[in-house]
Amino acid sequence: MAATLLSLPLELRELIYRELFSQYTVRHGFGRGPPSNRTTILQTCQQIYREAWRFLPSSVKFQFRGTESMLDTLLSVDQNVVTRIRHIHVKAFPFPLYATGRPDYYSTYYFHNALSLLPGLHLEKLTVEDAFHGFGMGDGWRDVVTYFDIEGLLKSDAWKELVYITPNTDFIASGYDYRQKRVAQPENWNALIQERDGADSGAKVEMFIIPDRDTSKTPQPWSAKPGHEVIENWRIAGPDQDLKGQVRIVACRGKRARYVQLGLSEKKTWKELKDEEGGFTREDWTPYYNDMADAVGWIYGGWGRRMQMANRAING
Repeated sequence: MAATLLSLPLELRELIYRELFSQYTVRHGFGRGPPSNRTTILQTCQQIYREAWRFLPSSVKFQFRGTESMLDTLLSVDQNVVTRIRHIHVKAFPFPLYATGRPDYYSTYYFHNALSLLPGLHLEKLTVEDAFHGFGMGDGWRDVVTYFDIEGLLKSDAWKELVYITPNTDFIASGYDYRQKRVAQPENWNALIQERDGADSGAKVEMFIIPDRDTSKTPQPWSAKPGHEVIENWRIAGPDQDLKGQVRIVACRGKRARYVQLGLSEKKTWKELKDEEGGFTREDWTPYYNDMADAVGWIYGGWGRRMQMANRAING
């Protein structure tokens, strides 16, 4: 008699379910894609459905086009589904909340604030794409907000491994930073996360670069000093400072670190959070903004840029 799936021991069947779903990426916000047959196993019989469905959220990879798509999806499912998700890839647009009740004026927040709306989230790996660079926007303010977007994520919970991808070195190597709050990296971010989890915990932050002129496209370790410091003292610039290319910041929490997102208690959909009368605000959230650009927006276009970013986040 030919062997069937149900003739195998349950332990082997569960390994098969995990392996099958681990090769599957669920994509939201990208439009309708080609159908996948990986989940059709759930339709074979009731026994396989009962055994296999538990491994779907914990094994598949979720990819979201932007922050709004992620929140719209994950706030619409039960929390027990959110707590089983282990892999998310997202483009980290800042997101607007209409606290004033006016659609033309609203607070906009960094991506890491969105994680606090998802209590119980504890990912094995969170991959984040920089949303501030692109769309033909060449203003220097984006370099500063990318830097603090990364730092906010390093201080947040919900992930065991974080990979932040930015298309160039400008987030730290550019000279634009009138507040001069950036410091040399990755050593300072590495010290930050080791202070969180312990120097002997294995927690670490590393930076890698794929140089533009490197045909092999092999990532190599990279470090840099803030661009304004180099402008003020050109002698501190080393060979790494002049490298150009895609940068990846890779952070790992330490052993026994508590990285579960405690989250907020509001049990509302994303639409309700945005559109309810009176709006939604959090006093402990830092809005995404640029002081100089907002103060003299008629010169720097700060308010217009922020609205453009929000429109990109909403409409893709």
